Amino acid sequence: MAVPDEIVTAAARGDRHAFATLVEIESMTAYRVAYGVLGSHAEAEDAVQDAFIRAWRDLPTLREPARWSAWFRRLVVRSAIDRARRARRQTTVRLDPAVEGAFDPPGPDALGPVEASDELLRALAGLSVDDRAMIALRFGADLEVSDVAAALGIPLGTAKSRLSRAVARLRDRMESDR
Repeated sequence: MAVPDEIVTAAARGDRHAFATLVEIESMTAYRVAYGVLGSHAEAEDAVQDAFIRAWRDLPTLREPARWSAWFRRLVVRSAIDRARRARRQTTVRLDPAVEGAFDPPGPDALGPVEASDELLRALAGLSVDDRAMIALRFGADLEVSDVAAALGIPLGTAKSRLSRAVARLRDRMESDR
């Protein structure tokens, strides 16, 4: 959903209701991006919260309200990458303890999509934070490559080559896990 410039301008002037509207509009996409980078629900939630806090604080410095989405995505990605680097770890994929064991295992015929999903999550967890950020923005947030470039503050050609390499590494990891 495109964010109207008037809402961004009002939020930049300190209008809490306008900022709450921005939070409502951006929360799900921001969470998907942060989770794609971090692979942890709790860490993703914290990264998104950090990004919103920084956005509230720094929004008056945003000169062009039309650039809100790219600017905010950059805050989310930076927050997620910073959290991942501070932790100095590769994320591991694990079930939320509240969900684990809550369901009977599916029959053997139903495991195909689940196994494929688990394989993808394991492969993603083995990628670098920067690769996960590229993939999360392009496929998790469903952004065009030009929007990924804008969100990361890099040239379009750089975004294309980094995304291509990230996808190739993901593909290699998935093939090597088989």
